Amino acid sequence: MALMLPAVSLNHAPTRQFSNPWGIPLLVLSIVGAILLMAWLQQLNAERQRLNTDMQRIQQPASAPALTGKENQAKQQEIAAVKDAMNELALPWQKLFTALENIQGTNIRLTAIEPNARLRKLRITANTDDVMHMFGYVRSLAAQPIFNDVLLMSHEYHNDQPMPVHFIVEAVWIQQ
Repeated sequence: MALMLPAVSLNHAPTRQFSNPWGIPLLVLSIVGAILLMAWLQQLNAERQRLNTDMQRIQQPASAPALTGKENQAKQQEIAAVKDAMNELALPWQKLFTALENIQGTNIRLTAIEPNARLRKLRITANTDDVMHMFGYVRSLAAQPIFNDVLLMSHEYHNDQPMPVHFIVEAVWIQQ
Protein backbone atom coordinates (compact mmCIF):
# COMPACT_ATOMS: atom_id res chain seq x y z
CA MET A 1 0.00 0.00 0.00
CA ALA A 2 1.24 3.17 -1.00
CA LEU A 3 1.14 6.18 1.05
CA MET A 4 -0.39 9.21 -0.50
CA LEU A 5 0.59 12.66 0.42
CA PRO A 6 -1.95 15.39 0.51
CA ALA A 7 -1.89 17.90 -2.37
CA VAL A 8 -0.27 21.19 -1.57
CA SER A 9 -1.35 24.42 -3.21
CA LEU A 10 1.07 27.39 -3.18
CA ASN A 11 -0.23 30.96 -3.71
CA HIS A 12 2.50 33.62 -3.67
CA ALA A 13 0.18 36.59 -4.09
CA PRO A 14 -0.72 38.48 -0.98
CA THR A 15 -3.98 37.53 0.34
CA ARG A 16 -5.08 40.90 1.46
CA GLN A 17 -5.54 43.89 -0.83
CA PHE A 18 -2.57 46.29 -0.12
CA SER A 19 -3.21 49.82 -1.33
CA ASN A 20 -1.11 52.90 -0.64
CA PRO A 21 -3.14 56.13 -0.97
CA TRP A 22 -0.10 58.03 -2.35
CA GLY A 23 0.82 55.57 -5.05
CA ILE A 24 -1.57 56.56 -7.83
CA PRO A 25 -1.16 60.36 -7.39
CA LEU A 26 2.65 59.96 -7.39
CA LEU A 27 2.44 57.85 -10.55
CA VAL A 28 0.26 60.48 -12.29
CA LEU A 29 2.55 63.29 -11.09
CA SER A 30 5.62 61.45 -12.39
CA ILE A 31 4.03 60.92 -15.79
CA VAL A 32 3.03 64.62 -16.04
CA GLY A 33 6.54 65.66 -14.93
CA ALA A 34 8.12 63.41 -17.56
CA ILE A 35 5.86 64.85 -20.27
CA LEU A 36 6.69 68.44 -19.19
CA LEU A 37 10.42 67.63 -19.08
CA MET A 38 10.32 66.15 -22.58
CA ALA A 39 8.45 69.21 -23.90
CA TRP A 40 11.02 71.53 -22.29
CA LEU A 41 13.93 69.53 -23.78
CA GLN A 42 12.28 69.66 -27.19
CA GLN A 43 11.90 73.45 -26.87
CA LEU A 44 15.59 73.80 -25.88
CA ASN A 45 16.63 71.66 -28.85
CA ALA A 46 14.58 73.85 -31.24
CA GLU A 47 16.15 77.00 -29.73
CA ARG A 48 19.65 75.51 -30.12
CA GLN A 49 18.94 74.69 -33.77
CA ARG A 50 17.71 78.24 -34.40
CA LEU A 51 20.81 79.74 -32.74
CA ASN A 52 23.12 77.46 -34.79
CA THR A 53 21.37 78.53 -37.98
CA ASP A 54 21.68 82.21 -37.02
CA MET A 55 25.36 81.77 -36.14
CA GLN A 56 26.12 80.10 -39.48
CA ARG A 57 24.24 82.82 -41.36
CA ILE A 58 26.21 85.54 -39.54
CA GLN A 59 29.57 83.84 -40.07
CA GLN A 60 29.05 83.30 -43.79
CA PRO A 61 29.75 86.34 -45.96
CA ALA A 62 26.71 87.92 -47.45
CA SER A 63 26.26 86.74 -50.98
CA ALA A 64 26.11 89.53 -53.48
CA PRO A 65 23.35 89.44 -56.05
CA ALA A 66 24.33 87.80 -59.30
CA LEU A 67 25.68 90.38 -61.72
CA THR A 68 26.06 90.17 -65.44
CA GLY A 69 29.51 90.47 -66.99
CA LYS A 70 29.18 94.19 -67.72
CA GLU A 71 27.69 94.96 -64.31
CA ASN A 72 30.43 92.96 -62.59
CA GLN A 73 33.15 94.74 -64.58
CA ALA A 74 31.58 98.12 -63.82
CA LYS A 75 31.37 97.22 -60.14
CA GLN A 76 35.03 96.14 -60.11
CA GLN A 77 36.06 99.41 -61.78
CA GLU A 78 34.02 101.38 -59.26
CA ILE A 79 35.67 99.51 -56.37
CA ALA A 80 39.12 100.14 -57.86
CA ALA A 81 38.34 103.86 -58.26
CA VAL A 82 37.19 104.10 -54.65
CA LYS A 83 40.34 102.32 -53.45
CA ASP A 84 42.52 104.67 -55.50
CA ALA A 85 40.72 107.70 -54.07
CA MET A 86 41.14 106.37 -50.54
CA ASN A 87 44.84 105.73 -51.15
CA GLU A 88 45.31 109.26 -52.46
CA LEU A 89 43.59 110.70 -49.42
CA ALA A 90 45.89 108.64 -47.20
CA LEU A 91 49.07 109.95 -48.86
CA PRO A 92 51.59 111.61 -46.55
CA TRP A 93 50.98 114.95 -48.30
CA GLN A 94 52.45 117.12 -45.55
CA LYS A 95 55.73 115.17 -45.45
CA LEU A 96 55.99 115.08 -49.24
CA PHE A 97 55.40 118.82 -49.64
CA THR A 98 57.78 119.62 -46.77
CA ALA A 99 60.49 117.51 -48.43
CA LEU A 100 59.94 119.27 -51.78
CA GLU A 101 60.02 122.70 -50.13
CA ASN A 102 63.25 121.90 -48.26
CA ILE A 103 65.19 121.45 -51.49
CA GLN A 104 67.55 124.35 -52.11
CA GLY A 105 67.51 125.76 -55.60
CA THR A 106 65.54 128.68 -56.89
CA ASN A 107 66.17 127.91 -60.55
CA ILE A 108 63.72 124.96 -60.59
CA ARG A 109 60.06 125.44 -61.48
CA LEU A 110 57.80 122.46 -60.73
CA THR A 111 55.07 122.07 -63.31
CA ALA A 112 53.41 118.84 -62.13
CA ILE A 113 53.40 116.51 -59.14
CA GLU A 114 51.71 113.17 -59.81
CA PRO A 115 51.48 110.68 -56.93
CA ASN A 116 50.92 106.97 -57.44
CA ALA A 117 49.67 105.72 -54.07
CA ARG A 118 49.70 102.07 -55.05
CA LEU A 119 53.41 102.12 -55.99
CA ARG A 120 54.27 104.90 -53.49
CA LYS A 121 55.87 106.87 -56.34
CA LEU A 122 55.90 110.59 -56.88
CA ARG A 123 56.42 111.77 -60.46
CA ILE A 124 57.71 115.33 -60.65
CA THR A 125 57.78 117.32 -63.86
CA ALA A 126 59.93 120.44 -63.74
CA ASN A 127 61.76 123.05 -65.79
CA THR A 128 65.09 124.78 -65.25
CA ASP A 129 67.51 126.97 -67.14
CA ASP A 130 70.60 124.76 -66.80
CA VAL A 131 71.32 121.02 -66.91
CA MET A 132 73.55 121.34 -63.81
CA HIS A 133 70.58 122.71 -61.86
CA MET A 134 68.59 119.67 -62.95
CA PHE A 135 71.24 117.27 -61.64
CA GLY A 136 71.54 119.27 -58.42
CA TYR A 137 67.79 119.04 -57.92
CA VAL A 138 67.84 115.25 -58.42
CA ARG A 139 70.70 114.92 -55.88
CA SER A 140 68.89 117.15 -53.38
CA LEU A 141 65.70 115.17 -53.82
CA ALA A 142 67.59 111.90 -53.21
CA ALA A 143 69.05 113.39 -50.02
CA GLN A 144 65.59 113.89 -48.50
CA PRO A 145 64.90 111.23 -45.82
CA ILE A 146 61.35 110.51 -47.02
CA PHE A 147 62.51 109.41 -50.49
CA ASN A 148 64.12 106.04 -51.14
CA ASP A 149 64.81 105.78 -54.89
CA VAL A 150 65.08 108.92 -56.99
CA LEU A 151 65.47 108.47 -60.75
CA LEU A 152 65.75 110.98 -63.58
CA MET A 153 63.28 109.48 -66.05
CA SER A 154 63.72 111.86 -68.98
CA HIS A 155 64.93 115.32 -69.94
CA GLU A 156 64.58 117.53 -73.01
CA TYR A 157 66.22 120.73 -74.10
CA HIS A 158 64.16 123.42 -75.89
CA ASN A 159 66.11 126.49 -77.09
CA ASP A 160 63.04 128.62 -77.66
CA GLN A 161 61.85 128.67 -74.00
CA PRO A 162 63.02 130.81 -71.05
CA MET A 163 63.64 127.65 -69.02
CA PRO A 164 64.86 125.31 -71.76
CA VAL A 165 65.51 122.16 -69.72
CA HIS A 166 62.35 120.12 -69.19
CA PHE A 167 62.78 116.98 -67.03
CA ILE A 168 60.82 114.27 -65.21
CA VAL A 169 61.94 112.70 -61.93
CA GLU A 170 60.37 109.74 -60.12
CA ALA A 171 60.87 109.29 -56.39
CA VAL A 172 59.66 106.43 -54.22
CA TRP A 173 58.67 107.54 -50.75
CA ILE A 174 59.22 105.50 -47.64
CA GLN A 175 56.14 104.26 -45.79
CA GLN A 176 56.27 105.78 -42.30
